[in-house]
Amino acid sequence: MTKAAITTHILNLDSGKPAAGVNVLLFNNNYAEAIASATTDNDGRIIQWDKNIAVQPGTYRLEFAVGDWFNQQGRKSFYPEINIVFTLANINEHYHVPLLLNAYGYSTYRGS
Repeated sequence: MTKAAITTHILNLDSGKPAAGVNVLLFNNNYAEAIASATTDNDGRIIQWDKNIAVQPGTYRLEFAVGDWFNQQGRKSFYPEINIVFTLANINEHYHVPLLLNAYGYSTYRGS
């Protein structure tokens, strides 16, 4: 399976395991409506979206529904959702945006 131009994965730092089953929306420059959505797989990854998207240079946003995910596990989270906004400068590159997560904090970086 070919990877999408924008991919992500989530690692649950509380357990040290991937966060499977998190719903994620992808927005482009206008943020008005999601251009794609997906749910993290058993490895906590999204390598393909529900729609094939043609990326252009610009600003994108990933919206992670982490509050719902924690609730499904019978746990509370300080964050109902986490938004990561980033700039896609070169459409010929792959953009991987990981999320390191626990119930009261998170971190992100540009991956490979």
